[in-house]
Amino acid sequence: MVPTIAIPHADAQQGVRAGVAGQSTRPRLPPPSAVPTQEGPQGLRFDFNDGCRVMLPDNGQAWRVRMSDLETANVLFDIDLRSGHVNSSKRYFIPFRLEVWSGQELLLRHDYNAADRDVLIQFPVGTIGDIIGWLSYAVKFKELHQCRLTCAMGEPLIALFRAAYPDITFVTHEMIQPERYYATYSVALFFDDAEQVYQPCDFRQVGLHRTAAHILGVDPAERPPRIALSEDSRPIAEPYVCIAVQATTQSKHWNNPGGWESIVGFLKATGYRVVCIDQKAEHSNGPFRTRIPAGAEDQTGDRPLQERARWLRHAEFFIGLSSGLSWLAWAARTPVVLISGFTHPTNEFATPYRIINHHACNSCWNDVHHRFDHQDALWCPRWKDTPRQFECTRLIKAEQVEGMLRRIPGFGQGLRPQPRPPTSTNQQAAQPMPDDAGYAASGATGPAGAEEPIALAALLARPRGEVPHGGLAVGVTVAAGRLLDQAAATIAQGDRSAGASDLAGALQNYKQSIDIVRHLTQADPDNAGFQRNLSVALNRIGAVLFVQRNLQGALAAYSASLGIVQKLTAAHPGNVSFRRDLAWCHALLADVLGAMGRHAEAFEQRRSNAALITQLATAVPSDSSLQQALAMSYQSLGDAFVPLGNIDGALTVYRISLGLTKRGLDANGQDPAWNRLYSSLLQKIRDALLAQRQAAPPS
Repeated sequence: MVPTIAIPHADAQQGVRAGVAGQSTRPRLPPPSAVPTQEGPQGLRFDFNDGCRVMLPDNGQAWRVRMSDLETANVLFDIDLRSGHVNSSKRYFIPFRLEVWSGQELLLRHDYNAADRDVLIQFPVGTIGDIIGWLSYAVKFKELHQCRLTCAMGEPLIALFRAAYPDITFVTHEMIQPERYYATYSVALFFDDAEQVYQPCDFRQVGLHRTAAHILGVDPAERPPRIALSEDSRPIAEPYVCIAVQATTQSKHWNNPGGWESIVGFLKATGYRVVCIDQKAEHSNGPFRTRIPAGAEDQTGDRPLQERARWLRHAEFFIGLSSGLSWLAWAARTPVVLISGFTHPTNEFATPYRIINHHACNSCWNDVHHRFDHQDALWCPRWKDTPRQFECTRLIKAEQVEGMLRRIPGFGQGLRPQPRPPTSTNQQAAQPMPDDAGYAASGATGPAGAEEPIALAALLARPRGEVPHGGLAVGVTVAAGRLLDQAAATIAQGDRSAGASDLAGALQNYKQSIDIVRHLTQADPDNAGFQRNLSVALNRIGAVLFVQRNLQGALAAYSASLGIVQKLTAAHPGNVSFRRDLAWCHALLADVLGAMGRHAEAFEQRRSNAALITQLATAVPSDSSLQQALAMSYQSLGDAFVPLGNIDGALTVYRISLGLTKRGLDANGQDPAWNRLYSSLLQKIRDALLAQRQAAPPS
C-alpha cells in the first residue's frame, strides 16, 4: 500500500518554469475545482483533475477506497476512513481504477475512460517554444482517448493554433471552467519535483518537449504541431534567410562576439537576403548587449506570432538559438540551424543542423545537479565570473556554422554571389580566403591594377588569426588562462579599432597584447601555444605598420613572426597548424617585400608559400578549403613573376591555378570564393597574354 502525498497545488507551481521576470512567485497554472466534478452513489464525488480524487461524505458508515494502476496492475492506495478527501500522490496521467466500498458493499468501480468526456490540458503562460513543443502530445492524447480536449495557454499562441485544430477548444487561463472537466493535466517544467509527483521522470533527462509525452502517457516520438496563418503569402520575392539572435538568458546566446556579423556577411555574399525576426532590435543582460547584426534587415517589433511564422514558412532556412523562435521555425517546417551549448542536443527537437562544441563545457541545463535560476540573466552554474563563463557558445566559431550551412541541400544554388563585406572582429570575421595559412594575396605594388595585399583586412578576416581564449588551453594555469583572455580581448579591441580606421588605437592595443603574450612566453618559453600567440600578435602589428606605409617596421614584425613559426615547425614537424602558419607568414613577407620593390625576395617567399600549401593540399585531397588555398597560392606565385618580367612563367602558373579552380568549381558548384578566383584568373591570363604580344618582336 502506497499512501498519498498531499502537496497543495499552489506549492507545486514554485517548480514550474518561469517565462516572464517577476511572475515566478505567482501560481502559473490554475488549480482544479475545489469539489470533484463526477457524481457517484450516496453523495460521493470523484474525478481525475490533478490526480485521482475522491470526496467521501460522512454518512455514518466506514468507507474503503482503493486506487490501482491498470497498466502495471499495482494497488497504489487502499484505506478505510469515515469521511474526507483522498487524492493520489501522482498528478500526471495514470490509467486509474477507482474502487469505493461503503461497509461491505462495493458502490463504485470506475476505470479511467476519457472518451467523449471533457479533458483539460493546461500549459504555463509566458513561454512560446515549450508550448509549441508540447502541443503535439496533447493532440496525441486526444487521438488516443477520443476525448473532448480543451487546451489552456496564452492568447498569442491560441491565435496560432485555433484554426489548425478546429476540434480542440483553446482558452486562456482566465476562461477555464474547472467544474466542467473529467480530468486535468498540467504540462510544465517541474524543477523541484524530487518525489516525481507531477512528472514520471525528470524533464532534463528526456528532453524539453518529450516531457509532455511522459506526463500525458503518450508516444514520445516528436512531431511538429500544425500552425495556421491568417496571411500565408511570401513576404519578399528574393531568396532569404531568417535569423534570431536574442534569448531570455545570456547562456542561450551565441556568445562569440562578431559571430552573427560574420554569418550575415557570409549569407549575403552567397546571395541571400538576411532578415532578423527577434522581438527587440536590442537587448541587454548586465554588461552583455545584443543587437541586430550589421547587414541584417530589421523585422523586429511586437508583432503577432503568425507574422513571424509567415516569414519563417517561406525562408530557405532559419538560424537561431535554444529559444521560442527556433521551435516556431520547426513548426513552420523550415530547416533549423540551432546554435546552442547550454542544452544537450536531446533537449530540443531533432535537426540535422544542430551546432554544439563538445570540446567546451556544455549541457548544464540538462544536468540535474544544477537548478536553473530564472532570476539570474547571467546564469552559468559551472563557470560564472571566471574566464570560462559562457564558453559553451563563445567557443563556437563562425567557421563551424558556415560549414553546417553548406550541408543544407540546395544551399546557394541558383544565387548570384555578392562581394563579402569586411567585419570588425577577427574571430568571427567574414573570410575572403578559404584557409588561413594557405591564402596568398597578390603583390600590392606590382603592375598597375594589381589587387590589394593581405595587409590588415585579410588578417582581420583570418579564421585562425586570433589569440585563443584560455578556457580550453591544456596544461595552462588559471592565471595564465586569464592572461590569454586579456590578450584575446586586446586583440579584439585592436581589430575593432582597425575596422573603424583608428590605426593608432589598433596599434596600441596590439602592442598591449604583445606585452601580455611576451610575459607568458618568458614564464614558460617551451609552451608552443604561447609562442604561436606571440607570432599572431606580431602579424597584427606588422599589418598596421604596412597600412601606415612603415615598410621597414612591418618587415621587422613579419620577420620576427616568421622566425618564431620556423622554430615551432622544426620542433613539431607533425603539427599541421604550424605548417599552415608558416605558409601564411611567407605570404605576409612577400607582400611587404613587394611593396619595397624587392621583387626577387618577394618571389622566393611566394614560392615557399606555394610549396607548403602543395604539401598540405596533397596530404588531404578531400579538403576543399586546402584545394582552394592551393589554387590561390599559385595565382599569387604567378603575380610574383610579373614584376620580374617573366610573363611566360606567370602564364604557366596562372594556368595551373585555373585548372585547380575548374576542378574546385566542378566539386563545389556555386561557391562564391571559387567563382571569384575563376574570374580573377581569367582576367590575369588575358592581361598576361596581352603583355606577351606587346613584348614580342615584330614579325
